[in-house]
Amino acid sequence: MKKISGSTFYFKKLFPTIWFGFIAFFFVISITTGAAGASVMFLVVPIIMAGFGYFFFRKFVWDLADEVYDCGDFLEFRRGQKTQRVSLNEIINIDYSHMSSPERVVIHTRQSGAIGKELAFCPPMRFHLFSKSPLVRDLIERVDAARRT
Repeated sequence: MKKISGSTFYFKKLFPTIWFGFIAFFFVISITTGAAGASVMFLVVPIIMAGFGYFFFRKFVWDLADEVYDCGDFLEFRRGQKTQRVSLNEIINIDYSHMSSPERVVIHTRQSGAIGKELAFCPPMRFHLFSKSPLVRDLIERVDAARRT
């Protein structure tokens, strides 16, 4: 059993806390200093930023699995208290976006499980950002081989 996912603590916990904390701080400061009375934009912009942040994090970050293990002929996904096993021959497609932060690997399965039908995770950090991850390339080849047998 080999862990194939990277750490998601920064993306799922730390960065959203900093984002919403800064917005709350800016909102409170604008109200207490009276800047909100001078211009309504001091109230509108933080609300828009909070809404944008919430939908961005919900779509691209909070759906990431906490840990993904490669167990040979199946993958084991863990997100919170939920665990889902996915056999390699149940995988329909593997999407990989390497020019984003965080990098995302989304695995589409035939059947829905405890976590869902689309399982996303962050591969481990690496230095060659402009090339396809060898982990993803290997996973695609193994899924293709599992489908043929």
